[in-house]
Amino acid sequence: MQDLMWQLKNTDSFTFYTAAVFTALVFWFIREIVDAPTLAVGAVPVLMAGGLLAPIFFRAEMITLAYDHDTNLAAVVGVGVLAGLALVIGMKWLGTLFVEYRVRRTRLAPMAGRQRVRR
Repeated sequence: MQDLMWQLKNTDSFTFYTAAVFTALVFWFIREIVDAPTLAVGAVPVLMAGGLLAPIFFRAEMITLAYDHDTNLAAVVGVGVLAGLALVIGMKWLGTLFVEYRVRRTRLAPMAGRQRVRR
């Protein structure tokens, strides 16, 4: 755990700004095109964490996507933000399945017969 904290502490500004730009683009996409502002605000920490943790994971596994350092870093951050987006969409889908399951199992009480009031 301390190793992860030290690696996060040593994150350079290019990684942070690239993750922030990709997160802002996905935030705008969710807010404007999907029309879900609450989901967009809730997704920002997950997207940013994915963008910042992906270079650490790729570096630990010695995976490179491009030979140039800056290009590789931008690609890895993009993959991390996309992984965060997949996580958010997956959690939203599971939540929807759970709500549908709960609603389907709900038994509604039959409505009492309507009696007309006689005058």
